[in-house]
Amino acid sequence: MKKNIIKSIVLFLAVTSLTSCLKDDSLVLDPAKGVNVIEFANPGQINVIGSIYPLYVQSYAVVPEVNRTITVSYSGPQSEAPEDITVNIAVAPNSVITEYNTNQNEAYELMPTSNYTMTTTSVVIKKGTSKASFNILFKPTSFDLGKALVLPLRITSVSSGTISGNFNTILLNVGAKNRIDGLYSYKTSATTSLVPNADDKDVPLVTSGANTVKTNLLNTYANIMVYSIDPVTNKVTVVSGLGTPVTDPVSNYNPTTKVMFVKWTSGTRSFEETFTYTGVR
Repeated sequence: MKKNIIKSIVLFLAVTSLTSCLKDDSLVLDPAKGVNVIEFANPGQINVIGSIYPLYVQSYAVVPEVNRTITVSYSGPQSEAPEDITVNIAVAPNSVITEYNTNQNEAYELMPTSNYTMTTTSVVIKKGTSKASFNILFKPTSFDLGKALVLPLRITSVSSGTISGNFNTILLNVGAKNRIDGLYSYKTSATTSLVPNADDKDVPLVTSGANTVKTNLLNTYANIMVYSIDPVTNKVTVVSGLGTPVTDPVSNYNPTTKVMFVKWTSGTRSFEETFTYTGVR
């Protein structure tokens, strides 16, 4: 009998507690109490997930001017902005790049103002919408192809809502592509040292200078290889990457077929590589 009384008391307290909770307005989600967040929308794939700032890489052909669209977005308890929201944007200080370089062990440099034009520093996310965009005009012909240039952007203020803590600042690593830049199929000869008969697809040759490209051949030498192509003769020279490379004079780039053949040695090891262009990077 005593046990039944105790069980009844426990059940009563549990029901009373549940009823109290259901009546407690503080546990009911109120959309009006949510937070409106303003941030940069992703303009592409983040280069390194989890980095101190999101950095996006984009390369363009060497042309006088390229237009790139950057978007800011609203998110909140309502699917669309409840009012017009003015968003002010500015070029972030160079210290942002320094922080990123320290965090990721990189050597990016601030892009000179002569390399770009911001069409505006303020946009409005209209009531009933969730995004607003502006354009940046980049000038690839004025880029220093030997440098890794970054344009850091920051949302400085908004007329309503809260500026995102994670995407209030973004870094745009913008570069120009030289004539060799692209994706290539990659093959080595049967007599090549280390990895003979290699056969890889979509190997990137990335612009590192006006007439040089680099690639990270992790599947072959685990080294970053740098190749220089003479703009007049199209002769290829292995600049660096594995020991002290010595390039055979037969090494060349064919601008018609877009095939680069490289024969070289490093110490007692010999290499024959063929890069065949497959598409843009």
